[in-house]
Amino acid sequence: MTAMPEYPQTTPKPTLHQVVGWVVVLPLLVSFLRLPVPFGLLLVLASLAGSVYGVRFAKRHASRRVSLFALVVTVLNTLSLFAVGHPTIVKVPFLIAWWYVAPYYSSWVYWNF
Repeated sequence: MTAMPEYPQTTPKPTLHQVVGWVVVLPLLVSFLRLPVPFGLLLVLASLAGSVYGVRFAKRHASRRVSLFALVVTVLNTLSLFAVGHPTIVKVPFLIAWWYVAPYYSSWVYWNF
């Protein structure tokens, strides 16, 4: 006997939007806030907890691809927190550009205007 082929699952748009909101948008919004030390740390940990909730929500209500996406982004957010100090992977290219490219162009803008 051969097994029935699995058809690709589809995820409803509201579910996809909610998963992306928990996993990508919430940590990005938190990374723009500056709070004193204990409150900032609690907010970052709450953001990572929200990402974990997004993974859990995706496992229950979304397709495998969306739940794998949520898991990968949550792991990258956690690694980004320990490597750069911001709980989102989306802000890392901006920070790298700011650290390495902005000094050269800021000097050019200063002397040419």
